[in-house]
Amino acid sequence: MLQTKHDRGDAPEIFTDLDGNPANWPGHGVGYSPWSPPVAESCAFEAEDHNYWVPQGYVVVVVDARGSWRSPGEGGAVGRDMYDAIEWAGEQEWSNGNVGLSGVSALSIYQYNVTRLDPPHLKAICPWEGSPFGYVRHGGVGPQTSPPIFQIFTPPHEPAWDAPSDTNPPEGMDRTEDELFEQVTQPALICGSWSSHGLFGRGDFRAFRQISSEHKWLYNHGREKWASFYETEAQAFRKLFFDHFLKGTDDRILDVPPVRVEVRDTLRNWSVHGEDDFPIPRTEYRRLYLDAEGGELVDEAPEDESEVSYDSTEPESGIFEFTFQEDTALIGYQSLKLWITPEDASDADLFVTVRKLDRDGDEVEFTGYGAPLHYPVALGWLRLSERELDKEKSTDWEPYLSYGDSPDEVDPGDPVECHVPILPSGTWFSEGETLQVEVSGSFLGQEELEVTYPAEEKGQTPFEWESVNEGEHTIHTGGDYGSYLVIPEVPPEDDVPGRGPPSENQGRGSPSRTSD
Repeated sequence: MLQTKHDRGDAPEIFTDLDGNPANWPGHGVGYSPWSPPVAESCAFEAEDHNYWVPQGYVVVVVDARGSWRSPGEGGAVGRDMYDAIEWAGEQEWSNGNVGLSGVSALSIYQYNVTRLDPPHLKAICPWEGSPFGYVRHGGVGPQTSPPIFQIFTPPHEPAWDAPSDTNPPEGMDRTEDELFEQVTQPALICGSWSSHGLFGRGDFRAFRQISSEHKWLYNHGREKWASFYETEAQAFRKLFFDHFLKGTDDRILDVPPVRVEVRDTLRNWSVHGEDDFPIPRTEYRRLYLDAEGGELVDEAPEDESEVSYDSTEPESGIFEFTFQEDTALIGYQSLKLWITPEDASDADLFVTVRKLDRDGDEVEFTGYGAPLHYPVALGWLRLSERELDKEKSTDWEPYLSYGDSPDEVDPGDPVECHVPILPSGTWFSEGETLQVEVSGSFLGQEELEVTYPAEEKGQTPFEWESVNEGEHTIHTGGDYGSYLVIPEVPPEDDVPGRGPPSENQGRGSPSRTSD
């Protein structure tokens, strides 16, 4: 099992915060489930824990890619460096010739960079919450200014020897997202999280759908990023996967449903389902039409036109709600078709927040990477000038933006039709609970947030964007303006246990990190 290192947990004195003060790597000391094993202090950041894997008969190889830490040269050729490391590891006398890749975030991105080179000894990959395009394409909104990821995570470069005169230039990423994924043929275990909106998420689910691997699994969860990677169930799942494809000692993974899905009910209560594919094949997509007159989501398009306006530079928004009359599971993609007018500008940044309200009208909060214990159901972004869709790839439930070279700005005061992609989520709504959709000009709408990294308390977030917003936005509904939300209702399967609502005896647990 091989990993490319981009930080080191056993050298916190080298890792510093933005003020240059010594600090442990982010995630160091996070809480784990009581039954999970401790993580070795010498475990490289976001990498597999050798204290777990070596006793299981594995060799864990951690590599400094060129241009990082003690390796000389110019960075940017991770794929080629990993190819060499994979082939080296596969030819050692202690190796059976089968090499796998595993790791979180950047260690996942690197895996996609090397699979397209198809190293002969590479037999399986496990990208865990991290795809090459996942964190930079928030509907064209941006650039994202916080957290300054490359400043935070860039390792020191203190080469142990001089670089050769020919260090090779960085390799280019000249493929589109789907082209890159389609070149992946190795058996793959991909993790995609409901809680990673604002960072990854979108690309992880896209990768599972698009890769060409004959054998592939999607491990989905809705909890804390790093802690979930090391908890017992996730480690056991990965071991089952690697035991088959690297060691050939266990065939049980072939009988495991391809998709593990968590459906969240509350912060501390969720259920786990096994499914055949993602999106779940029996999903019934339903349109709920926006009605600005009453601030509602309704089943039939309103005949009369109405509108609601908000100041895009203030914590103001347009809010629409739908109360479920029966228990409902929403699992998968949502999307929002919107008619909107930027009254005073030729462009607009739209932030969509999907929330769950309990029967008393209070928000039900979930764990999220971006704002722990203070996260809604799902998020969506769109810069209006980037609204053009790739018609071949788009569906009613997943608008796929074309990201053309020439942004299409609008005339101030003119209504514009657009489709906002909303990232996948899995949420249980009991009868009497409410789905709320908020459209605004700022992240998480009306909430006043302190931008800080890492976000550890309510009211904090690491995310901030440069925005083009000016003046009022007006949302149009009804009549000729058929604005609507698409939701993914997944009916239970009567003959399959464990497909109902979360309960005290099913999928109940504590999040990885708690606060009041």
